Amino acid sequence: MRTLLNPRWLWLLNTLPLLVLLAVLGGEYRVIRTLLPPESLLQWRWFGGALVALGTLHAAYTAWQGRRGASLPLGYALVALGAYIGFLYAYGYHLDTLFPREIPRWMVPGDLPLYAGTFLMPTLAHAAAVLVLRLTPDEPPPRALPSFGVALAVPVGWYMFAQLVLPLWQGPGGKVGQHALVVVLIASTLVFLLALARGIYIVAARRAEGWARYQWLWKLLIAGVLPLLGLAVNNGLLFPERFFWSDGRGGGVFGNFNGPWWYGLAVLNAGLLCVPTPAGPKVRLALYLGRGLTLAYTLYFFLVFLPFLPLSVVAVAAIGVGFLMLTPLALLVVHGRELAHDYAALRPFFASRWLVLGLVVAGCVLPLAVTLRYLHYRTVLHQALDYVYAPDYARRYRPLDAASLDNTLTVVRGHKDGRSSSFTGAQLPYLSAYFNWLVLDNLTLSESKLATLEQVFFNRLAPRPPRPLDLMDAPNIAAPRLTRLAARSRYDAVQQAWVSWVDVTVTNPDSGSGAAEYATTFELPAGCFVADYYLDIAGRREPGILAEKRAAAWVYAHIRNEQRDPGLLSYLSGNRLALRVFPFGAGEERRTGFRLLHKEPLTFTLDQHSVALGPARPSTARPTVAPDTAGGVAYVPAAAKAALPAVRRRPYYHFVLDMSAGNRAQWPRYRQRIATLLKQQAAGAEEPRYSLTNAYVRTLTPPGLLQADTAALRYEGGFYLDRAIRQVLVQAAATPAPRYPVIVVVSADFDRAVLPTDFADLRHALPDTDVFYELTEQGELVSHLLWQNPAARGAAGAQPGAPNPVVAWPNDTRPAAYLPATNQPDLVLTRPLPRAPAGPLPPGSWRAGLQLWGQWRAQTHHPETTETAGPQSVQGSIQSGILTPLTSYLALENEAQKAALRRKQAQLLAGHAALDAGEDDLRQMSEPRDWVVALGMLAAWLGWQWQRRRRLAGAIA
Repeated sequence: MRTLLNPRWLWLLNTLPLLVLLAVLGGEYRVIRTLLPPESLLQWRWFGGALVALGTLHAAYTAWQGRRGASLPLGYALVALGAYIGFLYAYGYHLDTLFPREIPRWMVPGDLPLYAGTFLMPTLAHAAAVLVLRLTPDEPPPRALPSFGVALAVPVGWYMFAQLVLPLWQGPGGKVGQHALVVVLIASTLVFLLALARGIYIVAARRAEGWARYQWLWKLLIAGVLPLLGLAVNNGLLFPERFFWSDGRGGGVFGNFNGPWWYGLAVLNAGLLCVPTPAGPKVRLALYLGRGLTLAYTLYFFLVFLPFLPLSVVAVAAIGVGFLMLTPLALLVVHGRELAHDYAALRPFFASRWLVLGLVVAGCVLPLAVTLRYLHYRTVLHQALDYVYAPDYARRYRPLDAASLDNTLTVVRGHKDGRSSSFTGAQLPYLSAYFNWLVLDNLTLSESKLATLEQVFFNRLAPRPPRPLDLMDAPNIAAPRLTRLAARSRYDAVQQAWVSWVDVTVTNPDSGSGAAEYATTFELPAGCFVADYYLDIAGRREPGILAEKRAAAWVYAHIRNEQRDPGLLSYLSGNRLALRVFPFGAGEERRTGFRLLHKEPLTFTLDQHSVALGPARPSTARPTVAPDTAGGVAYVPAAAKAALPAVRRRPYYHFVLDMSAGNRAQWPRYRQRIATLLKQQAAGAEEPRYSLTNAYVRTLTPPGLLQADTAALRYEGGFYLDRAIRQVLVQAAATPAPRYPVIVVVSADFDRAVLPTDFADLRHALPDTDVFYELTEQGELVSHLLWQNPAARGAAGAQPGAPNPVVAWPNDTRPAAYLPATNQPDLVLTRPLPRAPAGPLPPGSWRAGLQLWGQWRAQTHHPETTETAGPQSVQGSIQSGILTPLTSYLALENEAQKAALRRKQAQLLAGHAALDAGEDDLRQMSEPRDWVVALGMLAAWLGWQWQRRRRLAGAIA
């Protein structure tokens, strides 16, 4: 262990953590600096400068000692401990100034104030180790008993102080008394840890006959009994009723170490450390490498408990089994000493560089195994997310490994922040953070998506998706409402399009309530694009920021929880948008608005108020086509569409059969119901199609259905009706034909079907009808709306009626698309796959909006392009200022909120497109980490005990 006296260790244990700490704190400071009051800014500069000065001096001293070839002296340890403990004490004292109440909790990590202690703890631990080594010379052999006596005296002294002195305490009060007590506590804790570590080091180094005879006993105690006892207590297997942290399901104050691997590694590590020393060098080498393998286990628990070592004296004095917190420290000393003995014994037989390399390789085995396991989870999770949220509709998928996916989803749910009863809120300290970085890209998977994956692949019933904002059947009459709608339009001759500003005035009629929210929805016709947005905040007009949609929603939700002033404008689905403004005080009036680009005059409607945008002008009958370099899309004006030939397509039945788990007995009944319907309905004249649907979809023609081996049909997973209907719609859009599908669902339990909120993004694919049908066991057809809440049932006994009138574009000889025969314009794809534009899109351009919407529509047909096309579309939207379904306009009131938005946006764009910024519930507040709360509870408990004893002493007197 005397290699720790080499100054090169300081590069790893001091310089690197300090650089990381400065980078992290600097990034957070750049976000929150505009919110900090002057005194907080001054403190940030002072402490930042002090940290830089300490790091610079430390690095210079390290380089100087290394150049001299000298080891670290006793004076270094004393100076380092004094300097860094003093820094942390001053830092903790000014914590309220550094992180004042003006900083919203969602804007910075909940445990950010504790980063300084976490990253500086390796320096303190190393300085303490240097102090122990310098105070423990090899000759003459020191005695361990005095060290253990000092270590025991510290908690005993504090216990006696609490029992005898504290009730009669009449010491100095105020800040002087507080400082004095804290300094004494810090000094006594340091003495306790140093004395304990020195005593264990002396015992581990002894090779005298008396000690050697019983070394297996104390090794077994430190390496075996205490770790297993600590795991059992932490996991609630021992004394669960005595400790508030145990949740009875394996979670504990320090994490969930309930798996068999943790107990197995504890036993293996104890066996390797307690085994008698072999005589042969090869066997000794194997033992050396085995101990190197479990060194990662010992180091992990030492790092887990390292931030809590300063509390060890309090824990030992106040809690009966608090001494278990010291087990990782003692185990590391023993483990390191045994490796040092092995290394010294093997040097005569093997080269030093090979011994060091072997130790490094052995020590990397467990971390590498964890990494490979997490990479497997990442691969399985991404396969499932790609299948559900970015599928290739033309691909025939092979079933995923269901058992592996189920285990992966369980692990993902367990590692999500805040789901553990531990101090850190993490399932496994450090490992959960590593898991979230490697598997989830530091994002999350919302509960709704986890439930959807479980329903798709395992048929576990998930709750229906929440109804979108537009389905407000019973509006609150006391909520803020629109009181004035105005418009300003001008014609831009350069781009031959109208530019219209829509100004919205909203008033809160309730004079007795505040903090109300205005939320509404509206629709825009095809070819009408949002190009700007504003919200009046505190007497000034704040322009909206166009940002990635998930990031904007996350920021809006958290600002709303802080009762601040955000405004949000985003697409829901199809051509429907949502507008939200918050907050409204009692009787308050606020103004917001947005700019629209449109080719033709139109009437805009919002909350039963209408306004004309653009005066009547002769409309061109020639479609406007975007440049092919950015992907082809054509704008078809209403006048041009009116001149297209009208056609009436023939219907055919497309049956979607429920082949989910447990439905094997339903197959004969399905066949009978379908045969009866085909005989009764006119649509049965056309050859039907069949989609056998469980977690996967297999489409067959009538001959294919007859030839299918019914005994080999797979009944597994859930009823993924969403996928089946989307495949039908996309196929209908991709291959225009003179017939259209009438979708009929055949299931024994329609309520278990996996359905989205709506299919409005694919409304252009099937203009002939607005419904699909459910074929009941009684042989009746029940209608369901495709474009709005498809899970809701219509009246029973429905019959497919005459199709909606459609027109063929560009002609009825070789139609490229069928459009609804309405007086509204339309968009048509002229290329099947999108291509990125050659250069940046011009800002505020109608043609840029046309290109972006062409890319979005192509992406709905080819979701497999999401990972590449999605970020490109977001970037194009931000460059041009054109709102798309992948972005949102967000009005913010200060620069800190904007910085937080940019940071979250970069994080989301770097991760998987199906991952989330946070949970679905926008009302969920950002709470501090559990361990911060727990430490506060501990401090409050100690304070209460102090006050109770003082009151008791006063009553006795």
